[in-house]
Amino acid sequence: MKKIFGDLYSKAFEFESSRKEKEVSSSEDWSAAVLSGSDATQRVEEPVRRSFSRLLIGLTGIIAVILGAQLFNLQIVNGEQNQHLANGNSIRQTVIPAPRGVIYDNAGNLLVENLANFQLVATPSLLAPTKSARTQIYQTIATILNVDPASIQKTVESNNKGGLTSSTPVIVADKIPRDQALLLDEQSRQLIGFTLDTNPSRNYLDGGNLSQFLGYIGRVSPQDLKTHPDYRPTDDIGKSGLESFYESDLRGKAGEEQTEVDAAGKPVRLLASVDPTPGNNLVLSINKTFEAKAAAILAAGVQKANATAGVVVAMNPSNGQILAAVNYPSYDNNLFAAGISAQDYQGLLNNPGHPLFNRITQGSYPIGSTIKPLIASAALQTGTINASSSVDDTGQLAVTNIYNPSIVQIFHGWKPGGLGLMNVVSALEWSSDIFFYTVGGGFGGFHGVGITQIDNFLAKFGFGKPTGIDLPSESAGFVPSPANKLARLKASWTVGDTYNVSIGQGDLLVTPLQLLDATAAIANGGTLYKPQLVHEIKSADGKTIRTIAPVVTDANFISPANLALVRQGMAEAVASGTACCSIKSTVPVPVAGKTGTAETSTQDPTGTGATTQPHAWFTAFAPIDNPQIAVVVLVEHGGEGASFAVPIARDVLQAYFAH
Repeated sequence: MKKIFGDLYSKAFEFESSRKEKEVSSSEDWSAAVLSGSDATQRVEEPVRRSFSRLLIGLTGIIAVILGAQLFNLQIVNGEQNQHLANGNSIRQTVIPAPRGVIYDNAGNLLVENLANFQLVATPSLLAPTKSARTQIYQTIATILNVDPASIQKTVESNNKGGLTSSTPVIVADKIPRDQALLLDEQSRQLIGFTLDTNPSRNYLDGGNLSQFLGYIGRVSPQDLKTHPDYRPTDDIGKSGLESFYESDLRGKAGEEQTEVDAAGKPVRLLASVDPTPGNNLVLSINKTFEAKAAAILAAGVQKANATAGVVVAMNPSNGQILAAVNYPSYDNNLFAAGISAQDYQGLLNNPGHPLFNRITQGSYPIGSTIKPLIASAALQTGTINASSSVDDTGQLAVTNIYNPSIVQIFHGWKPGGLGLMNVVSALEWSSDIFFYTVGGGFGGFHGVGITQIDNFLAKFGFGKPTGIDLPSESAGFVPSPANKLARLKASWTVGDTYNVSIGQGDLLVTPLQLLDATAAIANGGTLYKPQLVHEIKSADGKTIRTIAPVVTDANFISPANLALVRQGMAEAVASGTACCSIKSTVPVPVAGKTGTAETSTQDPTGTGATTQPHAWFTAFAPIDNPQIAVVVLVEHGGEGASFAVPIARDVLQAYFAH
């Protein structure tokens, strides 16, 4: 615009100079005209003045058109954008964090609550425009927080890519004490570019018993921001457990305030405010009191076995709801909520019991004889055996190599002298290895179920795949087969491999939760449910948002008559067999169960060599006729299942029915 006006005035000046030259060159004619008294002067001056006036009018018109066009462009064409920019200079928008939803047990007891947490947050692009003003603000904040003002300046101006032009919020101080927060609030009008946020922190009230399941929250990471672009860099997010799985329910919706500020950035008045919407609350199927009792019982049992780790997990067989879930050892997830120190974190990592590890859902183990009810179900359902089929347990099987008859492999039972003639019920009662070797892989002229059918039924019981529990990660375990053995080991399948699977040994790996789910299916008549920790989701004012309905993952793959035989064998195991007799004399209802002792190699504590230390297992349900609870106990490298897992299950069941 300036250039256009300059060009126009330059041309006008050139025209005026030319006109004056013409006037001088015609002065002789003008003098003559005066002497003669003629009207030559009028004839010369009038056309010249008229032309100059027209030029000035034209220039004025052009300028008016240009100014009008520019005004039209500013007000009409780009009016909305310019209005928005103008408002941005005088209006500040502040995000109000939403209270995160809390977590209750099934009796309404708080397991996770919110605590007030004050944060001082700076937005670099909104800071005071002059260096001296910013320096004064840093000094004011430093005096209140008792820190070095240089550290505040570095945090605000240097710890982000955009420097003072960045619009990304930066946390200057977190977990500010209440008295300091009040002083900052009093100075808030002077602290241009800074806001005092109330971003609640978590307090976990379960005593650490459910830490691996509840999980914890933490500051969003760059990766979190990629998957959740609507989050701010100062937001918290669920990092593990239920906190992560139910993040969208727990988070809530942030509120907003619009404040008018003056030219210096100081607030003038509140223009608009939208309150935050609190997150929804979770109601678990777990009872806090029963969970605490189970945790104490497990800790005592593991220590009695001179072991380092163990598991108790219980389920309602009629719907898949988890009633208790204890890992030992555990940890206090308040360490993470408060911002865990490097020393504390290393302590958890170096703990030989691996307390951060969720053994229930992520630990894959050989399960020993607890697999036998599943093998019995498959054998009965395929017609391989019936209620009267029997096998003579002599204490061993001698298997001749079909390619080299001179090679004979001996497979031993747990009782050297043998258990005698076994049918399916007595084989479960006394955990006959010889019976299940024969029924699973065949022997002599008897054709067993075979690995293909065994694998099919194990898959129906949920082995080899995640159960689908409402947690962010879960192990699938491993079910061996001829195909995957050939792919992994470049070796062919043998009858010995089938024997190993039939008694829960070899390469078969199962999580405690998978075993519990399968046991619950036997207890309830053949329905496999997806395990669930959360029973209900409620709004902050207590209204039910949704109830988590039971999810059936498989059903009716074993007939009721065949399952009745299996349950009878498990009942006899508790009444008079391998799990006799402390449960029968202590628990007030009839219990069915199966012991397991899973051989595995581990390094001994002195590091002098490998030693075989079996995992102690027990799986059970009660009452037999109307099951209300199924439970699995594991003591890692604890010894015999009957000696160390059964007493823990006994006390857990007693506590459940007493409660």
